[in-house]
Amino acid sequence: MEYQFTAIPTATHLHTIGSGTHSPENLRRFLAETHRVLLERKCMAVLLELNFSGPSLDLGSLYSIILDNRTDASMLRRIAYVDTNRQHLPDRAEFVELAASKLGLNARVFHSIDDAERWLQSDGPA
Repeated sequence: MEYQFTAIPTATHLHTIGSGTHSPENLRRFLAETHRVLLERKCMAVLLELNFSGPSLDLGSLYSIILDNRTDASMLRRIAYVDTNRQHLPDRAEFVELAASKLGLNARVFHSIDDAERWLQSDGPA
């Protein structure tokens, strides 16, 4: 499946959507393109919607990607993450949230776009 990237600015955050084959390369590309649009639009919060097909990535690849992107993500007030592929292992999303938190990022995993958007739009504690 060919890689695709979509960016949808909202009043409170940037909503980016990545689709295609689930690979470390496509995930890195998705995060790099998201970062570029965040800088252009001066956004402080993002909803990362992953629509990648294929098996879950291994923990080592995920950690490496998070580690490589932590500096770019540190400027953000909130990062919401939704993986729409129900075949991906739930423990991978939990690992992403935990690893990001340990690196000082305010990232949360959600099971739905609506829940993620509510959190991003809320004025309460992050």
